[in-house]
Amino acid sequence: MSENVARTETNVPSSKKTDHEGPLIACFQRAIKTDAIFGIKEMANIGTDSPLYSDVEYVTTNDEYLVIEAKSHESKDAYNTRHKIFGQLLKEHGKKNPLRDRYTNSLALGILIPKDETSSGKSNTRQSGYQFYRNGYRDIPHHLFRGFGELTKTKYVFVCSLKNETVDVYSWTGFHLGDAPIFRIG
Repeated sequence: MSENVARTETNVPSSKKTDHEGPLIACFQRAIKTDAIFGIKEMANIGTDSPLYSDVEYVTTNDEYLVIEAKSHESKDAYNTRHKIFGQLLKEHGKKNPLRDRYTNSLALGILIPKDETSSGKSNTRQSGYQFYRNGYRDIPHHLFRGFGELTKTKYVFVCSLKNETVDVYSWTGFHLGDAPIFRIG
């Protein structure tokens, strides 16, 4: 068999996340695993790079299908991560997998970001994850931020503390406005 096999969605190898998003995703999974609202009922993907799945995809205990993109400010590319997330949310539309297809009517997108200050020494920011992303998004006019959320079905911002293993859940527009979390886990 030739080693120059064409990569397709069925033969692209998946791999575990090993960067700063990996620990964030693992912490998120531990924190929400048995929660009454955002707990895991059925898992599609968590923390594996794949062309078929987002960073985190699962059915919640209340039958909402969550598609979550994770970003961290723990890198030299921190400022660019604030912008990359919008493109990644757009790319989620049109993806197909068996579990997502069953829950089309309850699909909701979200982003997962860290709450804590940087600890890697690689970041070019000294702000907490919450402040870093919130400050970056505040410059976007509210009607555009809200409109993007409506266009992409982005409903949540999950802010995870690796130090405390807790997750604050914000509505998409509430995060932009600086509102309190709509839900706390842990």
